[in-house]
Amino acid sequence: MTAYEDVLDWIATRHWWQQCALARIASGEKIDENEYEEIAKSMFAEPPVAPDGGWLASVAAPQNANHEPVRIISVKGVANVNQLAENQELTFEPDGLTVVYGNNGSGKSGYARILQSMVRVRHRADILPDVFAESPGEQSGQVTFLIAQTEHTSLLGSTADPALGRVALYDEHCGDAYLNSEAEISYRPSAVQLLDDLSTVTAGVRRVIDGWKTEKSVPGALPVVTDIGSAATFLGALTAKTTDAEIAAITACPHDVDQKLRSQVEEVARLRTADPAQEKQKLLRTADALNLVANHLSGLDRSFGSAVHEKLKGLRESAKVAQEAADAASLTVFGDEPLAGIGSPVWKALWQAAEKYSLVAYPGHDFPHADDGAVCVLCQQSLDGGGAARLERFHKFVSDTTAKDAESAKKELEAVLAALGRQPVESQSVAVAIAAVEQSEPGSSARVQSLFDAFRARQAAMIADEQPADVSVVADITALAAHEKSLRDQAGSIDAADFAERLAQAQTDENRLRDQIAMRDGKPQIESERARLLEYTVLNDKFSEANTRAITDKVGELTKKYVTEEARDRFTRETDRLELERVTFKATRSRQGMGLLHKADFLNARAGARLGEVLSEGEQTALGFAGFLTEVHFDTSKSALVFDDPVSSLDHMRREAVASRITDLAGERQVIVFTHDIAFTMILRKTAEAANVPFATRGIERKRKIGPGFTTLKHPWTAQDAAQRVDTLRQEVAALRRDEEGMSDPDYQRATEEIAGHMSQTWERIISQVLAEPLVDYRTLEVRVGKLRVIGRVTPDDIKTYDDSYSRISGWASRHDPHPELNYTPPSVDTLKAEIEVLDTWLKSVKKYQGS
Repeated sequence: MTAYEDVLDWIATRHWWQQCALARIASGEKIDENEYEEIAKSMFAEPPVAPDGGWLASVAAPQNANHEPVRIISVKGVANVNQLAENQELTFEPDGLTVVYGNNGSGKSGYARILQSMVRVRHRADILPDVFAESPGEQSGQVTFLIAQTEHTSLLGSTADPALGRVALYDEHCGDAYLNSEAEISYRPSAVQLLDDLSTVTAGVRRVIDGWKTEKSVPGALPVVTDIGSAATFLGALTAKTTDAEIAAITACPHDVDQKLRSQVEEVARLRTADPAQEKQKLLRTADALNLVANHLSGLDRSFGSAVHEKLKGLRESAKVAQEAADAASLTVFGDEPLAGIGSPVWKALWQAAEKYSLVAYPGHDFPHADDGAVCVLCQQSLDGGGAARLERFHKFVSDTTAKDAESAKKELEAVLAALGRQPVESQSVAVAIAAVEQSEPGSSARVQSLFDAFRARQAAMIADEQPADVSVVADITALAAHEKSLRDQAGSIDAADFAERLAQAQTDENRLRDQIAMRDGKPQIESERARLLEYTVLNDKFSEANTRAITDKVGELTKKYVTEEARDRFTRETDRLELERVTFKATRSRQGMGLLHKADFLNARAGARLGEVLSEGEQTALGFAGFLTEVHFDTSKSALVFDDPVSSLDHMRREAVASRITDLAGERQVIVFTHDIAFTMILRKTAEAANVPFATRGIERKRKIGPGFTTLKHPWTAQDAAQRVDTLRQEVAALRRDEEGMSDPDYQRATEEIAGHMSQTWERIISQVLAEPLVDYRTLEVRVGKLRVIGRVTPDDIKTYDDSYSRISGWASRHDPHPELNYTPPSVDTLKAEIEVLDTWLKSVKKYQGS
């Protein structure tokens, strides 16, 4: 399975939006920070319908897209950096190997540090101003570089161009860092790079959600309750899962809770100002009032109860029956009378009135007075003609038993009804008692008043001969009696402590009522807070969903799988070349956006063994160099590499190996080497020529009376090999030719003596470089016997040419004092030029012997 297939299999298990993002990244689309919020919003909406084949259907295997190489062109415009001379420019060849030579104190490290401040490096050193200047000015300088064929500039002191991060620099301190700390392998398989980019997007989305979480993390206002009971418990346990029913239940209130609170506030205020003795009297007065009310209800129940109702019904029935009997008798006796209704109540009223009037009109006679001459007391007419007999019959009828029974029954009924009507439902004393109870216990009189109303209705119905509604007071009388007893018990046991407890309970009841009202009125706040908690819960879930840990772990897994083995192999190759044994390169940990970190370590060593404590200084330098080259191997851009004194503490046995590796690298990218080591410079030149790698020289010099930092295009004389010295001699002779016309004889002689001295040194450099040095392996100090064949190819003519030239040159050099009698004449410019050609021809001829 390839890394690409690994990534696709894994991402298919992830959230839809991450699949969608990876598909966009794989297509070459760049997802910037402006889109993070839109992606975050989409996570909270209904997932869109995936395209046919899924979100990854259109993803094609990514192609390797290496960055263009970055090459350093120059460092110039330097000012106030160490003591470096101003108005200088240090240039570098864009291809091959450029060796910048400078003695200690020449300013070489100053230029290296300028580059170090802008490129990728494991260790940075501060760039100091001139410490001897009283008021150093602002530091300046610029690095010019190429990306492909386009020139760019990065200024010292400003943020370096990110592209310069492709350039890597190595020095002794960087070697220590590779030895002691973890190294980042910047290479990623292109498929794994997709996950790195997805991790960046995911982290950005997570930051957006985290911002929303912060906004929703502040709790909203909730009802303020004082009781530690159910309301406080509910508010403390309020969550996004709290139901509407639970909120409705906790915020429910009695309809009269506001009135109850007002009464309770008054009760608390009263208790705060009352004393126990007064409270005891109040309880007893209330108990007496309850007793009076209970007794009154009992009386009403007796006065208007079922027994009275039944008695009244009996009286009505008896009066009715008696009246019917009287009416029957009247009909029998007076059936022939001209007017009907004799014996009726109206007639009886008329008869009683006539009787009363007769006693007035005839005071000496009983009623009815029907003697001769008497007249009817009603019509004032004579009783002659049967009137007197009729009155007698009427009197007899009225005096008869049936009529008397009817009248007696009627009077008894009327008396009972009259007594029932006079019975008061609510007396003045009862009203005062009820008022006293109401004052002590507001709202308690409502039930009693409803009973009174019921009794009034029953009284009226009984009087009106209507069916009265039943009124039951047994339970109420029992409750009143129990309440009365409770109040008397309280009064009997009341003392200061009990009073304080009652006040505390009253306050608790007041707080409970206030909490009920607060919860009722705060229902919208509770619902709003639940909504916030729900939003925060969802945000928290999506925040977790945008965690990059899984991506980072997968990057680490894939990097370990597809990079670590190659890194270990590369490190082993490098350490083998440098003759280091029993060291390896191990993956340590993964880090978001950084891939997998690696570190050099011993192979199969005892626990706790440290590289720095076991390896020699030279071995440590070599190991650091190997670590750097391992990291460089994974730089697919093939950008420039800068080495600052890479063999400063390396033993001589490994210098050629380092030079060889540097030359190998210079065959595929730009390489710049800063060094003060003449021998290493020579080795680099030699290996570059052998590998046919372009080799360029640059120098940095210190002028004795001015200071360091002066740049040149060539190495100083002491650092030049034979071929370079021949070129330098040509330049010196050309300069002499230009200046000869205006020179005095002594000046000309001194110039020729200096050139002749250089010629002599060049012959010595040729002999040592071409003939002597190949015979000795400086890594093993062994003589290379095979190289003796080079000496054997030197002909007698070659030896004669050398002897003749060296003899002539020796005569011109200043180390020999010309005899006055010889009349010495310095060689001409043409003679010097011809002698240089002899040197050059001999050098080229003998060098051919090495390859034959």
